[in-house]
Amino acid sequence: MSSPNYDSRTADKFVVRLPDGLRADIEAAATADDRSMNSVFVKAVRQYLDGQNRQQILLDALANVVIKVTP
Repeated sequence: MSSPNYDSRTADKFVVRLPDGLRADIEAAATADDRSMNSVFVKAVRQYLDGQNRQQILLDALANVVIKVTP
């Protein structure tokens, strides 16, 4: 999600080195979804990070249950 005050000219930027073929995959996904390559890349990174956060929450909850059940 972008904020209403988002300005791509002042947004953080950095160079990413992609494995062979990944740029073409991102470009194809962007074209198929009528989006920019940047938005596809940002969405993928956000989904990955959200998944990592959810995974950690589940692991923490499981660890708490195991600790409570184990004498």
